[in-house]
Amino acid sequence: MTGQTHGPLPEAGAGRFGEGRMLSARERAYDGIHSGILNGDFPPGAFIEEAVACEVTGVSRTPVREALNRLAAEGYLELHPRRGAMVRPLSGAELRDLYEVRDLIESHAVRAICRDGRPVPPEMASLCDAHEALPAEEHLRHVEINRLFHRALVAGAGNTVLLQVFDGLQANLTRVAMLSLRQGVGRNEVIEHEHRALIAALEAHDEAHALSVLDRHLKLMPRLMAALPG
Repeated sequence: MTGQTHGPLPEAGAGRFGEGRMLSARERAYDGIHSGILNGDFPPGAFIEEAVACEVTGVSRTPVREALNRLAAEGYLELHPRRGAMVRPLSGAELRDLYEVRDLIESHAVRAICRDGRPVPPEMASLCDAHEALPAEEHLRHVEINRLFHRALVAGAGNTVLLQVFDGLQANLTRVAMLSLRQGVGRNEVIEHEHRALIAALEAHDEAHALSVLDRHLKLMPRLMAALPG
């Protein structure tokens, strides 16, 4: 998704942007529909009826409409006149293209950090700690922490335009991450090991090893293509 979460991670039981405080109706609507899309409660190609979204999230139509518009802007939904909001399908061809662009961006970040002797963003290690501390069943929080880890890597290259391009991929990357966990393609213990290995290689400014770890880490995306149409 394009909107980014900064600062402390959400507390257990809090909404995506709640951080332990009381959420507004707009935030509850967004969190509820967003979670429903990622969990598969609103599957790809399905239309989300306003009345159903109101019932699921416990808020009125106005904040639900605002949430649907926001999710459409972020790439999760397509808005169809007189039909409503449809969850965007993700095809195998789109996944292939997404993998290629993500690989280009993150590989460039690795090279920039290693060749320029840049410091490894410290939040990468703290996000590893947070990821490892979570119960295995908390898929949404695992996916969010993973997103922030890879965003920190890209930010470490120091190229703000590149980071904006990467941010534009987040809706599909988040959906792919949830799909991989649901299908057992990406296991948390493997992700955690590869994250630690990537940090170690970056700290040593060992470009070849860091690129090798990254390549292995991103290989789950091609494996998911068989599960998607096209």
